[in-house]
Amino acid sequence: MRAIIAGIVFTASAGGCASTGAGGGEVNDPLEPLNRRVFAFNEAADRAVIGPAADAYVAVTPGFARTGVSNAVSNLNSPVVFANDVLQGEPERAAETFYRFLVNSTLGVLGLFDPAAEFGVEGHSEDFGQTLAVWGVGEGPFLVLPLMGPSNLRDASGRGVDAFIDPLNTGEINNDEDLTETVRWTSFALGLLQTRVEIEPQLESLRDQPEPYVAMRRAYTSQRQAAVRNGRAQDDPYKDLPDFDDFE
Repeated sequence: MRAIIAGIVFTASAGGCASTGAGGGEVNDPLEPLNRRVFAFNEAADRAVIGPAADAYVAVTPGFARTGVSNAVSNLNSPVVFANDVLQGEPERAAETFYRFLVNSTLGVLGLFDPAAEFGVEGHSEDFGQTLAVWGVGEGPFLVLPLMGPSNLRDASGRGVDAFIDPLNTGEINNDEDLTETVRWTSFALGLLQTRVEIEPQLESLRDQPEPYVAMRRAYTSQRQAAVRNGRAQDDPYKDLPDFDDFE
């Protein structure tokens, strides 16, 4: 759910052939005319509804409470992160996710606090789009989804799988359907508002760009490529070439 929420608000930050993208390369954007129209719709929705709602949320919610909301939403997403850690063959990261969920759900009062970080175990995010990338699935065409923001065919498919494996979507709390629905939608709404507040500086920066759509597309593509690498340095395609200085 956290990845979906971030996607919804990320789009406001900011026919066709392939266009210039991240790192001077190319982004596969054959649907650019349609994507631009959806981008404009999402931008209008943010300015009219999501942005003002986030401003009202800040006005009535103390900072410490907003931090608790952010912690709790991240904690609720831990099962999805754990599943994708496992599917990506990352046992150490999976162990960290499990540890954080256990500690923060107990000592952290259902995730409102983050004692695991105080113990030196920082959180991370994983989703099935990243898992597909690790498995070698290509990005596919760039997409801008209505109210869900920038994506690509691979990541859009991954969102559906993440929603399916999220216990909050498929299970019930104490076998109480009404309670589960309340927690589900409250988590979504608060997560949406909190994430929108957190990325306000990035949104304004992208909106100041000469071409916000291109800036949004480039930022999303670069961010997703970095996320797939899990912070590891990008492979150097020339690393196996000989050092020609040796031949001078």
